[in-house]
Amino acid sequence: MSRRAQIDGRMWRGAIAAIAAMLGAVATSGIASAQDGADVAGDIAGDLQDAIVGLWTGTAAQPERDPFDVRLTFVSPKGGISRYPGDPPCGGMLVGDRKGDSYGYTETITYGGTDEKTDGCLSGTMNVTVEGDTMKYSWSTQYNGEDFTATGELKRQRGGKKR
Repeated sequence: MSRRAQIDGRMWRGAIAAIAAMLGAVATSGIASAQDGADVAGDIAGDLQDAIVGLWTGTAAQPERDPFDVRLTFVSPKGGISRYPGDPPCGGMLVGDRKGDSYGYTETITYGGTDEKTDGCLSGTMNVTVEGDTMKYSWSTQYNGEDFTATGELKRQRGGKKR
């Protein structure tokens, strides 16, 4: 057996031993239980069946301005990502949850924002409602003492469950 094969074999045995030790520690520490696992699986399955999960595209507009493209992807009712492919392109993270019959999110622009360029996008608050394959979109923020709003309609592109 070559020297390299001996080293590779020892590395694999060491890695397997480390993984086994971690699994044993978790199983005996009381951190994870069968009920905890079932609760987490139930939460994840419920989130994936929520009406908002999936890709939504459409347009929105600010008062007295041209419409702009909007792409929202929700991985659960707790959040997702926003993308605005126009000029300048920008996007960010959405964090929030269901609020009765609608959803409320804080949108944090992570690229193409005003911190990067003077004509960049603004972070704000987004409220949406979902009815079948249609999403009503409403966004607002305040920047330099001025109020900004946008509204629009998006359509489901794929994924998610209809309600």
